[in-house]
Amino acid sequence: MSELDRISATLRESQRRTFPRQMREFGLDLILREGVFPPEDFQSWHWICENFPPFAGKTILEIGCGFGLPGLWLAKTGALSVLACDINPRAVANTLENAARNDIKNVQVIASDIFSNIPPCRKFDIVFWNYPSNFAPEKYEFIDDLEHGAFDPGYNLLKRFLSESPGFLTEIGHILLGFGTNARDDLLEQITAANNLTSAMLGSGDYPNVNVTYRLFSLFRKASTV
Repeated sequence: MSELDRISATLRESQRRTFPRQMREFGLDLILREGVFPPEDFQSWHWICENFPPFAGKTILEIGCGFGLPGLWLAKTGALSVLACDINPRAVANTLENAARNDIKNVQVIASDIFSNIPPCRKFDIVFWNYPSNFAPEKYEFIDDLEHGAFDPGYNLLKRFLSESPGFLTEIGHILLGFGTNARDDLLEQITAANNLTSAMLGSGDYPNVNVTYRLFSLFRKASTV
């Protein structure tokens, strides 16, 4: 079985559980609904919450909010505001429900295919994406909405993200990318260079019995030489 087939099977199996399910993570009382990317099976969100760089008083745009973390945790514990989005309407509804359950007021949640529904006038100190790092062939066809949280065929989404992100940054803003070791570093380097960006890895780590090392990269616009 290929790695893509294994991940697809894990996603399908995750939907055979009982819904809704309650979780308590990082002091938040959370509900997980059917059809939302399964946090129990993919732990990168947990590592990112534990290792997110300083964000107090900052405006944050989160791409791919899933069931709500880490965006809701960021909003609850110091971010000035969070705009969270997801291409999956079930994830949007789930995050909105979890925001209400925890009385989090400084978060807005919308449906958006990366930046498609983000107002171009909005600027953020941090544009963050816990990126679906698994590389899939260019012609890969998604089976369901859940696979959007796991695969990026041809890394076309990453190309869009790094091309469009700078237009949503404040003058001192930066891009924050979760990019595991299951990813194609060579393609990240190519896409970064093509968009005149420079990157630095902020940290890496893993959990027992997980075959991926999680990593966070900060990406900035290169300083003008003129």
